[in-house]
Amino acid sequence: MTRSNQIDEIDVLRIVKGAIYRAGSQVAFAERGGFSKQKLNNQLHARGADQFSDDVLRAANIKRVQVVTVHYEFIEEPRS
Repeated sequence: MTRSNQIDEIDVLRIVKGAIYRAGSQVAFAERGGFSKQKLNNQLHARGADQFSDDVLRAANIKRVQVVTVHYEFIEEPRS
């Protein structure tokens, strides 16, 4: 089984924290990304699928991709 190019929220958090570490501080990471340290700090402590904004993800070299899936269902005919 091969691993796909998908990452989950835990992976994203680890990648963003790693990028902050490599930048030297939250302030340095935020300045390089063009957003405030407060915005970054709020997002680091948030929860959920949309935890990080696109600009924070971009600064960590991550892109959010939403996949649309198609599924089919049987149509039930009304009973008389």
